[in-house]
Amino acid sequence: MTRIHMQLVRNITTSFLLTCLVVLAILAIGQVTQLLKQVASGQLPLSIVLQLLGLAVPTLLVMVLPLAFFFAVYLVFSNLYRSNEMVAIRSTGTGLSGLLPPVAVVAAGVFCLELMLSLSWAPGAQRQLQSDSARLANAAAEAMLQPGSFTNLPGDRVIYVGQAVGKNSHRFREIFLSIVQGNQLDLATAAYGEIKPGRDGVLTLVLVDGQRYLGRPGQNGFKVLSFAHYRVLLGSPVTSAAQPGGVSWGSASLSQLGRHLRGPEMRFAVTELEWRLLWPLALPLLALLAIPLAYSEPRGGGRAAGMLVGILFLLAINNIVIYLKEHMMSGEMPIFPGLFWVPLLILVVAMYTFLRRSRDLPILPAWPGARAS
Repeated sequence: MTRIHMQLVRNITTSFLLTCLVVLAILAIGQVTQLLKQVASGQLPLSIVLQLLGLAVPTLLVMVLPLAFFFAVYLVFSNLYRSNEMVAIRSTGTGLSGLLPPVAVVAAGVFCLELMLSLSWAPGAQRQLQSDSARLANAAAEAMLQPGSFTNLPGDRVIYVGQAVGKNSHRFREIFLSIVQGNQLDLATAAYGEIKPGRDGVLTLVLVDGQRYLGRPGQNGFKVLSFAHYRVLLGSPVTSAAQPGGVSWGSASLSQLGRHLRGPEMRFAVTELEWRLLWPLALPLLALLAIPLAYSEPRGGGRAAGMLVGILFLLAINNIVIYLKEHMMSGEMPIFPGLFWVPLLILVVAMYTFLRRSRDLPILPAWPGARAS
């Protein structure tokens, strides 16, 4: 590789890493904001926020890497145009096609990383999150109980626990519980309570020797009941999102998808495979599209015009992909070529714009009337 190629490899790699960190940080801030809202409402303890965020990073990177690589290539070539370096490169007889090898070198490395993330690492992180969900829910529910204070629980419930019995014990004295179900009010008091694991993996609080007050005093149907044991669910039951075929396709391993390639769930497995292969295939095509969009006059304005066009194009592609995936899952569209129409569309647009720009032609041809004037 020539010195120009080596410099392009360094510039693209540096810009890609910086852009990747920036885009990932922006998306991670949104995830952290949602988690902190749950912490503030008492649904999650602060101690597991970083763990949940870490399990979400591989899934975020699947979308971040193509975007970051597109912006990196755009910024590097835009700087070449703005600083007149592209003019000097073209004067040596090297056209845009001659600058593709260094872009391809970096794209090959990012493509392999994106392929591993999409096919294996991101689904594995989702499976890990699902397998740990019961433990995280238990930790969240247990951390919400603070002796001597009222705590809001999921399902419009408020609980008060008194002094803990023993060090690091799961037993409490002086329990008060309020449950609101529509217009029905359910109050319970007990002198003693103990945290126990439920059959579904969620922690429960067992109240011992207490009373329940159903309804509102002075109204019809008000009842006072005594109980020996009263079982209360502390957290929401851990259930996986209902998906077609009864399988969590987003977290399914490649072997699981392979087993469903024949049978009634074939279209779901094929759609998921196409979804995972889509972004690795689109990554080099987006880089090819970024090169002609980065063109700008050395002293002209509109440097961000190409980036704006690229962002709008990416948003349109994302909407098309979501539309196609939903209709493929529902059986309203054929699974072949399925989502592969999208890389084909990107390839056509990228090749057209690249060939126009490599011939020093504007991306959009001029109207006949404008040419005559």
